[in-house]
Amino acid sequence: MVRLEQGVSRGGLVVGVVMQAWGTMMVILTLLMVATVDTKIYGRCNLAMKLEEAGLNGFLGYSIGDWLCVAHYESGFDTSFVDHNPDGSSEYGLFQLNSAWWCDNGVTPTQNLCHMECRDLLNRHILDDIMCVKQVVSSRNGMNAWNSWTRHCRGHDLSEWLKGCKMHAKPDIERMTP
Repeated sequence: MVRLEQGVSRGGLVVGVVMQAWGTMMVILTLLMVATVDTKIYGRCNLAMKLEEAGLNGFLGYSIGDWLCVAHYESGFDTSFVDHNPDGSSEYGLFQLNSAWWCDNGVTPTQNLCHMECRDLLNRHILDDIMCVKQVVSSRNGMNAWNSWTRHCRGHDLSEWLKGCKMHAKPDIERMTP
C-alpha cells in the first residue's frame, strides 16, 4: 500500500510539473500576443494615404513615392520590424529609426533626437514615426540618411509606388535626382 501511494505521489508530481510548464507556456504566448496586437503591416496604398494625411507629400521636396520606397526597403511596411546592428544599436519600425540617434531603447547610448522611446515606433500609430522622420529628413543628410533610399529610390521613377492608389498625391518625377 505504501508503494502504491508513492507511485501515485510521483505520478501526481509529474502531472503537476507538466501542468505548471503548460501554464507558464500559455502565459508567455498570451504576453507575446498582447505585445504584438497593436502592430500592423500596412498595405502600400493605405500607408500612402496615412503619409499624405500627415503632411509628408512634398515635405522638403520629397514625394509620397520617396517615403513608400524607403518604408518598403527598410521594413516591408511592418511597424513591428526591428533590426540589430553590429555596433549594438538597433533600428525600429516602418522607417528603421536608429537607437543611437533617434530614439531611446534603454540599452544603446543615444542622442535621442526625436525625444521618444524606440518601442513607440513599433505600433500601428505612426504619427510619432512621421514626426521623427521629418526630423531625420530635416537634418543635413535629408533622405540620404537611409541607405535604402540612396540605393533603391533616389533617381528612380517613383510613380509605381502610387499606381492604383486613390489619393491626391502625385509622384514628382521631375525631381528625380541622380
